[in-house]
Amino acid sequence: MQLLKISLTISILGIFALLLISEYSEIPLQNIKDLNKDQLETKVRVQGDLISIKETPGLYLLKLKQSNALIPVVIFKEEILDLKKNSQIEVTGTLTEYNNELEILADTITQKTK
Repeated sequence: MQLLKISLTISILGIFALLLISEYSEIPLQNIKDLNKDQLETKVRVQGDLISIKETPGLYLLKLKQSNALIPVVIFKEEILDLKKNSQIEVTGTLTEYNNELEILADTITQKTK
């Protein structure tokens, strides 16, 4: 009975530690040109200039440019997006592939000051 209590306590502490680590770990900032298909379905964080914004009934389609590299960013509409073309933004989201092209399904977007 004592061994069961110890095992249960250690298991709960381990789960709690994993939750804390995942909550406070930061996704590293990457260059758009370095993103590749090996990273599909992983969380990525990129920063660049917003060169286009297209609004559709269910989502926003953005194009993000960093040096000579471009990547589409998809945001599902949950609220009004207040971004301006040519502003610098940081995007965190999941790297996916659509029509043989890499894109990011955005979780968060932060507008940066130039």
